[in-house]
Amino acid sequence: MAQDIPKQTSIVIMGGGVIGASVAWHLADAGCTDVVILERGQLACGTTWHSAGNIIRMSSDPKTAQIYSYGVELLSALHERHNIGWRKCGRVMIARTQERLREFETIAKTLDACGVPIEQVAADVVKDKIPVMHTDDVAGALWSPDDGRVNPNDLVEAYVREAKGRGARLCEGVSVNHALTQNGRVTGVSTSQGDIGCDVVVNCTGLWARDLGLRNDVAIPLYPVEHFYLLTESMEGVYPGMPTWRDPDGLIYGREEVGGLLLGCFDRNALPVRPADLPEPFEFALLNENWDQFMPYLEQGLHRIPLLKDVGVKTLLNGPESFTPDSEPILDVAPNLAGYFVLAGLSSAGVTRSAGMARALARWIADGDPGVDVSAFSLSRFGPEDNDEETLRRKVRDAPSGHFDTGH
Repeated sequence: MAQDIPKQTSIVIMGGGVIGASVAWHLADAGCTDVVILERGQLACGTTWHSAGNIIRMSSDPKTAQIYSYGVELLSALHERHNIGWRKCGRVMIARTQERLREFETIAKTLDACGVPIEQVAADVVKDKIPVMHTDDVAGALWSPDDGRVNPNDLVEAYVREAKGRGARLCEGVSVNHALTQNGRVTGVSTSQGDIGCDVVVNCTGLWARDLGLRNDVAIPLYPVEHFYLLTESMEGVYPGMPTWRDPDGLIYGREEVGGLLLGCFDRNALPVRPADLPEPFEFALLNENWDQFMPYLEQGLHRIPLLKDVGVKTLLNGPESFTPDSEPILDVAPNLAGYFVLAGLSSAGVTRSAGMARALARWIADGDPGVDVSAFSLSRFGPEDNDEETLRRKVRDAPSGHFDTGH
């Protein structure tokens, strides 16, 4: 049900998923409490609700490692206050080749320099931690003890509950038409319930961010693709504290889920999804199962977890996920519209990056300085051609598999 909206506020956050919720929390934490979150559906709908919720710390980039580390710290603190399903179960990332092991050495050196616990381990250690895993072809692995998992819906509710406790306001059932502008800067937003005056807007609308940006001539090059994970019935040898894992050479990942296995992929030749073609409302909806697209990764999963062949499948979840052409997020202010900030295109890492990226954005808005080098996330890295829809559809087909480079 649509809610009454205020006539004036300082900051409007467009989108009530994990990114918008985290931005609201971090703005409140920075002392900016005159904030309104506008969500056209319900809190955590869209993409957040079906996220796997894996929280990682591994990266070959020190800046990203810093973002990840802060996220783990904040989620641990939030869990003590709200029970967001945080489990520090650790993560194993396996290598099938010596070349991959050399890449792992770069990650290990980076994390060690950042003070992040990391250990290079042999196949027998992997087998001890994940007994159901076939490890005969594992050349080695990285073990990150502080990785974990969280319940995305509970995380969003915790962010918003605390932000509202400091003065922020949530309005559900309110669609944003476009930002209102004057003399090259934001003056408000036009919504389905009327206009709201404001000085700053933040576009956190996920797979709809590009289309919304175009209404104000703000180019936000991202595009959704079909994105999958499979859920099985209970499986012997899978236990609640089992580490999450990645097999980048197979483009698959997995973890325990209610006694069974969650098996996901970052596929090659991913299938673009035109947002305008999604049914309305598309709040807690999914795309149709697509076994033809997922089958090569199920075969990889059967190789890595042989017991998969003996358990039933609950569902193959197919939810659209937006990627940028280079699989890096967008965190910037629009170059052509003062007061129009963007945090989107998290490329299937929204939950794990929600804390660190939102903190940088909130600091930028509150203090004029994000407190960390965000140049790699700038809109300026793209050219006008990158926001052409057909170009985007072509480029994002390779983005999910590129996301499984070990640096991400």
